[in-house]
Amino acid sequence: MEKNNPQDPAADDKTLIAGLSAKKSQAPVNLVGKCFNKRYLIESQIGNGGMSDIYRAKDLHLEAEGVEEPYVAIKVLQQEFSQRSEAKQLLIKEARKTQQLSHPNIIRVYDVDADGDYHFMVMEWLDGEPLDQVIKRSKPLGLPFKGVLKLLEQIAAALIYAHKVGIVHTDLKPSNIILTRGGDIKVFDFGVARAMQLNVDQYAMPDKEQTTPHSGYTPAYASLEQLEGKPPCIADDIYAFSCIIYELLTGKHPYQRLAANKVDPKQVLLVKPKHINYYLWLTLKKGLALNKADRASDVNDMLKVFSRCLWPKILAAAAGIVFFAGAAQVYQVQEHSIEKLTQELTVNTSKQAELAAFKQLTTLDLLARLDNIPGEHALIKEGLLRTHQQKIIDIVEQRIEQVAKDPYGVYKNYDDIEVILADALVIFPDSMRLMQMQDGQRTSRLSIVDALAERLNLLLVQGRYQEGGDNHIPRLVEDLNFLDAAFAFLPQEQAFTLYQENFNRALAHHDVNEITALIAIGELVFNHVSEAGPLLEFGKSMKASVAKLAAYNEKIANNQAADYPYQAAKVFYHKTFEQFSADLQGIEDHTQLARIDESVAELARLLPGDFEPLVQIEKRIAGLYLRHASLLMDRRHYKAAQKLVERGNELYNQINQLSVL
Repeated sequence: MEKNNPQDPAADDKTLIAGLSAKKSQAPVNLVGKCFNKRYLIESQIGNGGMSDIYRAKDLHLEAEGVEEPYVAIKVLQQEFSQRSEAKQLLIKEARKTQQLSHPNIIRVYDVDADGDYHFMVMEWLDGEPLDQVIKRSKPLGLPFKGVLKLLEQIAAALIYAHKVGIVHTDLKPSNIILTRGGDIKVFDFGVARAMQLNVDQYAMPDKEQTTPHSGYTPAYASLEQLEGKPPCIADDIYAFSCIIYELLTGKHPYQRLAANKVDPKQVLLVKPKHINYYLWLTLKKGLALNKADRASDVNDMLKVFSRCLWPKILAAAAGIVFFAGAAQVYQVQEHSIEKLTQELTVNTSKQAELAAFKQLTTLDLLARLDNIPGEHALIKEGLLRTHQQKIIDIVEQRIEQVAKDPYGVYKNYDDIEVILADALVIFPDSMRLMQMQDGQRTSRLSIVDALAERLNLLLVQGRYQEGGDNHIPRLVEDLNFLDAAFAFLPQEQAFTLYQENFNRALAHHDVNEITALIAIGELVFNHVSEAGPLLEFGKSMKASVAKLAAYNEKIANNQAADYPYQAAKVFYHKTFEQFSADLQGIEDHTQLARIDESVAELARLLPGDFEPLVQIEKRIAGLYLRHASLLMDRRHYKAAQKLVERGNELYNQINQLSVL
């Protein structure tokens, strides 16, 4: 069963094939609701590839037999390929080849059939998700080693089985591996690589630049030999397998998603994952070798090395305390109950009494005394933890439920939850239950952050800056910071364009209250937008002045006495009067002068008459009126000149009255 998430960068890792392409692209066909062969009722589409679409379907025969979960996955050739005999043969060969691989970690194929022009393959339905989604959510830290081990053991089991029967996958990648809700691994798209030589993933569109007659691989996971067109071999799968292990441990591709033939070893250096020691790193690094001659040659050998690294700490803790018949017993003792441990430990009477006291501890008492258990009792401590494991994890769940919320009582403190789970995973690093809890909490946090960011963007794009309640922008930003302090909100380009227009409009209208609100919004949501830098700096320079003017306006509105903030007004209106001055410099006739005079007069209604920038600009306007009046008189336009003289004298009289006052 395939799953394809278009939002995941890994979804771009599609298999490249040559030798088979669509004759003509057709519009996609929606098969939901269609019933194949009166048996398979299509319910929903769950994925797609270059040549096929994947659906969840209900098997009506199984439903009639009373099966509780009568679901299957259906892979259907897309219509543009349905008439191509090569495509149909590839589908049949994949089905037959996979049916030969009977293994619990390989997806089961039930049948391959046709209904009219629809050719399809029926597979088991898996309730889970592909590993590429697991890796995506593990970023940037990756998964704990013991959790990764449980996954790679199952992937390795599938590969070892396939290799034994002579089949090489050749297109192994995270999106071709499903992790079910029960923690089981299922590998799919097996088998056709060997049957079709290099045509591995038949269901991806061909690379138009590919000149090799037959090739099939995903570049980021293909070995150098595959990229060079050499016959498939086990070493190809080992390279891909090692890439997947690295991604699970780190959340990153070892070679930054570069194809092996594009990697410059001098430029791209492999970095050891933090979750493993150098002994394991040597083995993994060998699996990642670009050249086949340097690469590990057997999956089973790699698995043995990884598995052996589970028990050295247990050996060290038990040394000098307990006698064992053989080394195998050392490996098993961690999983034994405390009763089994007491049978195997040879201790004196006082130690037995101490052990009995430990056994009587409640789970809460054990947690309280955990750090005080002497180092010589490390093995006993391990046994107690195993005995109380489920109850301890229950307590972890309770603590998560009790984590403090934000000041408004809406969102949990996910940082505190991360600390609780990290501490628990130190005690039980191989607990799938804890890892699932951690994964669920991270998904929950990410979903909430995405939803809030989407709402914030919508408000900004629509210019809804001053709404309240759930749409109060400062509250949304506060919530985002609480949920993830490292989250950098990036508004859409359209949002900033509209903000800039609104800011300039408010500035042109000298709307102090609107500018005050816009400055606050800009500092909150556009601080990570490089284009917003100059505007935000300008807003910052005006902030104090705008605040003083707003305070003055509020007092006047409330009929309170207030002194006009002249200095603040000079800063606030500086650009406006600067523009007036530039406009006066370029006038060519008295009609242009009159328009500027009207604009100044309109602004003057908002300002005290003795505001210096206003007085200076009015003096210039008065002088220009008299000058243009003189020009009109020279041309004998006495009537028009008279009006200019009157307006000029009017302005001078206003200014002179201020001087007298």
